[in-house]
Amino acid sequence: MAATRSKKSSKAKPKKKIRRSSPARAKARAKAKPKTKRRVAAKPKARTKARTKAKAKAITKSKSVARPKAKAGVPLKPGQKFKLRAKAGGAFEHGEPQGLLELDEGPPMEFSPEPEIPHIPPPPKKRRGKGHQLSMLDYPGDSLTVGMQAPEFSLPSTLGRRVSLSEFRGKQVVLYFYPKDDTPGCTMEACGFRDNLPRIESKSGVVLGISLDDELSHERFAQKYNLPFPLLADKDAAVSRQYGTYKEKSLYGRSFWGIERTTFVIDREGKVEHVFRRVKVEGHAEEVMATLSL
Repeated sequence: MAATRSKKSSKAKPKKKIRRSSPARAKARAKAKPKTKRRVAAKPKARTKARTKAKAKAITKSKSVARPKAKAGVPLKPGQKFKLRAKAGGAFEHGEPQGLLELDEGPPMEFSPEPEIPHIPPPPKKRRGKGHQLSMLDYPGDSLTVGMQAPEFSLPSTLGRRVSLSEFRGKQVVLYFYPKDDTPGCTMEACGFRDNLPRIESKSGVVLGISLDDELSHERFAQKYNLPFPLLADKDAAVSRQYGTYKEKSLYGRSFWGIERTTFVIDREGKVEHVFRRVKVEGHAEEVMATLSL
């Protein structure tokens, strides 16, 4: 047993002596051997350049059609639209953002034309007082019915002068109010009176048309469709209010004030003989002509 113990003890390794250095010696070593920075393996520049070139070629090949860039102050052409395009490599050039605007050509977009609403005068003022209840008399002309005297007026016309109602005393006057020149319904109505004008004149009748359009618009409308009767310009809607044809209307969810299509037949003494409100254009001229007396 003693022999085995002696063998083990002889084979045991001696312990290393820990050598402690003084602070002065540590400072001297630090000055003699400066610390070396850890080196980072740099990527080869040739590889990165080749990769960016390959990416740029792939992007240009995928875009067969050259797309013009959007510039400030340059209007869009019909059928063009904006599209975002990222630059190759993701780099910024001269302070530009990474996503650039680009124009993409495509089929032109079709828009349904919205009906034009004419510029009209403000609505009439309602007469209100303390304890006053609204009635038909609050809007001038709403109470105009058969047998009443037709309100007198004097308006500029396509004849190049002002036309008044009193100058046609002794004749039957077909006075029709329409919304706007050169619109489908108003054109059909005017052409209907034009085609039946000889028979109306044979019954000593005249035709007068009134709308909110000015004289120049009336002249173009009359020349375009060869209208032989005068058109009168009621630009401030004063006469339309007197006859009760200036109404609040609605179109495509928007409310506005304009002329409601109405026709008055005034007899030889200047009194209202027939009233046609909310006129249906088709066959209206024949209906009016049938009411004229010989």
